[in-house]
Amino acid sequence: MSQRSDRSDQSDVLSLDSGLEALRQSSEFRGPVESLEGHGHSNDHFALVYESEAEQFAAAIPFLRQGLERGEKCMYVVEEEDRDEVLAAMRERGIDVDARLESGALTLESVENTYLKGGSFSIDEMTDRYADIIEEATAEYEAFRLVAETGWIVEDDVTIEEFMEYESKVNDVFDGEDAIALCLYDRRHFPAEGICDVVRVHPHLIHDNTVCHNFYYTPPEEFCGPAKPDHEVDRMLGTLQERTEAKTELSDQKRFLQRLNGVTSDPDKSFEAKLQALFELGCEQFDLDLGALNRVDPDADHLEVEHVSGDHDYFQPGVELELSETYCQAAADIEEAASVSDPTEEEFDEITVYEDYGVEAYLGTYVPVEGEADRTLAFVTSRPRTEPFSEQERTSLELMGQWVKYELEHQQYQRELEQTVAKLKQSNDRLKQFAYAASHDLQEPLRMVSSYLQLLENRYADDLDEQAQEYIDFAVDGANRMRAMVGDLLSFSRVERADNEFGPVDCDAVLERVLADHRMQIEERNAEISVGSLPTVSADGEQLEQLFANLVSNAVKYNESAPPRVEIDAEERSDCWEFTVADNGIGIDPDRADQIFEVFKRLHHDEQYPGTGIGLSLCQEIVENHDGDIWVDSEPGNGSTFHVTLAKRAAD
Repeated sequence: MSQRSDRSDQSDVLSLDSGLEALRQSSEFRGPVESLEGHGHSNDHFALVYESEAEQFAAAIPFLRQGLERGEKCMYVVEEEDRDEVLAAMRERGIDVDARLESGALTLESVENTYLKGGSFSIDEMTDRYADIIEEATAEYEAFRLVAETGWIVEDDVTIEEFMEYESKVNDVFDGEDAIALCLYDRRHFPAEGICDVVRVHPHLIHDNTVCHNFYYTPPEEFCGPAKPDHEVDRMLGTLQERTEAKTELSDQKRFLQRLNGVTSDPDKSFEAKLQALFELGCEQFDLDLGALNRVDPDADHLEVEHVSGDHDYFQPGVELELSETYCQAAADIEEAASVSDPTEEEFDEITVYEDYGVEAYLGTYVPVEGEADRTLAFVTSRPRTEPFSEQERTSLELMGQWVKYELEHQQYQRELEQTVAKLKQSNDRLKQFAYAASHDLQEPLRMVSSYLQLLENRYADDLDEQAQEYIDFAVDGANRMRAMVGDLLSFSRVERADNEFGPVDCDAVLERVLADHRMQIEERNAEISVGSLPTVSADGEQLEQLFANLVSNAVKYNESAPPRVEIDAEERSDCWEFTVADNGIGIDPDRADQIFEVFKRLHHDEQYPGTGIGLSLCQEIVENHDGDIWVDSEPGNGSTFHVTLAKRAAD
């Protein structure tokens, strides 16, 4: 049965990118892998230059295993004496060799049956042979993947020039096909001049667990180089490795920062969800198994596990330990990132997390939190670590710790803010209740004072001298003004306590009632009132009547013109109705315009213009209840125009 699926997209053709991914994901291949982005030369094969079997199999076996997992036909061309060693390496690294060989997905071919078939090496015969192999393999399998040893070149007196000519032609065979190859060059068997030439003719090299894009590359068809000494090979390979390590480090850091930003800036995730994503990123970035956020108190030698990634036999939220029995003590001592890669060498081999929990490596940072318990953000593993943690890894962890610090302090600030707002609301509610109760309960005593003073005046009118009569008049007037003030304060409290249940309100009808209620004041002053076409709005009708009553009354009262004129109109805006109440009165100093909306704040003495100083404050409260705004445009002596906006609602 065919194991090949149809591929309609040419972009799915097997390429070097697949080989790179196999090495990136391999636990055996620990070196940097340089991306092919931006590189023009991309022949579909690598050259592995190695100096030990461990280095050879660290690259070759993951490369081959990925092909088998992808459903590809895989071939390993091996020297006959190396066959058993290669099979053992495959088994050791997780390949079910017997099953793969039996299915035909994996074949091991000898050099004699491939490159030297017929007794000697022939360029044309070999390129034709691989063309046939690729055609046959890709008819049944997803693709063809080749790993080929090349030590036979030296033993069979094939010149590098001949083999480079062959590689030039075989590139054409692989080009555009679902095929990829990894050629193996054992540096111990090749002369330095030969390795130098191999380096020059391969656009992509693997050396010392490092995948390099080769800027020394010369295409085989242009290749014509003199022999080079051994130190040139060292220089070339060393330069390639250093350059690739630097570029890969920058690329990895950029990729990490992008992922970190993606995790921390996601507006749809909670802090806990972001923290779990952060743990996952850290475990992957640092090659560790478990992430944890801990509450720590160095003075009390205390640590409590707060959040962890995944399940662990010992580390669970709520677990408490002595800080000195954990690796987090190292981070707490210096209040920054700390690491442990060899507990015995670094004298951590007697603490609980090593002796009882089996933690072999640690990378953690101290997170001081203002107004809260400090934390440590830590990653651990039970696997021994052969290399110390790098400065870049510590820097990456500190960046993660900075985000944790910001989030925890922001949460603390939000909690404090919510508590403050709740206290203010509670206090404001109590003040409103007090104002309502006080204004309501004061009305009757004031009415009693005023009534008894008038009774006293009526009963003893003939016995009162002029000064006594004046005292009684003052007392009655004060009581009446106090009653008016308390009445206005009660109205203000009722507006504050209103349920704000709105319905359709005809503003023309509201103005008719307001003008009728103020007919006496209007007629006494011979005031001229002009009302434009007003809309029906969604509002509290009683509050709207209070609003216009205060504005119309003030427009007539604070007016020395003859006659006073008041114009009331409305204009529709995109999201609201804007009402205007304009007069030709005494006007207001613009610098004091905001003061008129403050409770009990008056710009005139009571002898000039009597009032309580609550009317415009009441207007502002009503407007704000309707999600609107109120302001005044005015100049002294030039009248005033009050603007009121009422937000539109579904009923408008």
